[in-house]
Amino acid sequence: MQTIRHTFWLIYQFSLRDIRSKYIGSRLGWLWSILTPMLMLGVYTFAFKYIFQVRWPGASDDVFFFALNLFAGLLLHQALVECLGRAPRLIIDQPHLVKKVVFPLSVLPWAVVSAALFHALVSIAVLTLLAISLGYIPGAGLLALPLALLGFAALLAAATLFLATLGVFLRDLPQWVQFFVALLQFLSPVFYPMSAAPPWVQSIMGWNPMVAYMETLRAVLFGSPYPAAGMWVKSLLVTVLLTLLAHAFHRKVRHGFADVL
Repeated sequence: MQTIRHTFWLIYQFSLRDIRSKYIGSRLGWLWSILTPMLMLGVYTFAFKYIFQVRWPGASDDVFFFALNLFAGLLLHQALVECLGRAPRLIIDQPHLVKKVVFPLSVLPWAVVSAALFHALVSIAVLTLLAISLGYIPGAGLLALPLALLGFAALLAAATLFLATLGVFLRDLPQWVQFFVALLQFLSPVFYPMSAAPPWVQSIMGWNPMVAYMETLRAVLFGSPYPAAGMWVKSLLVTVLLTLLAHAFHRKVRHGFADVL
């Protein structure tokens, strides 16, 4: 019990340090965590209402609806980008934790994920309030959102741990991660609902665990169709397998970190 409590304390301290470092030196400080999603949502609304004049596939002609759906996908994708982008150098940049002290390095991915989720939750709160003000009232499905975000956090933590471990030995990994994240952006329903993709693309996207989380967020907030049960099974299966793989890989090679760093 003491070990578990200490682990959570470490995650809290490292994630708090990450969040504070993002706003250190700025005049508005923590207010930026609220202002940023509001400003970005304003930019999306303006762009798609007055410039592109596009509509969300299968929905009404409400341009605000497009901006809200787009922002819902982008905020989860941005959390993914933040975690995966930092992952390859997460252990490399902190060699003192590897060489000088006995430190549970698996804490680092959860700290990064916690900081990313903090900003995502603020964005979701802003998005929810705006959706309510426009008449989109979340129903009882709102209770499913914490479970979806918990699965999303587990997925990010597993991917971050795997890439952080691999990054110790493969120094070209950041470049590969950039390519993978760019590809994943178009294989995830960020700019469109999954139903708008061709059937053969949907069959590929079905194994992308991000799909279930993005579609669930939209379903909860805007009344869109919930992901099928089969999609959730695939998402959870990929998350569990990636978690097992990441921890097994980390345990196998972590004793060699000090020799490389």
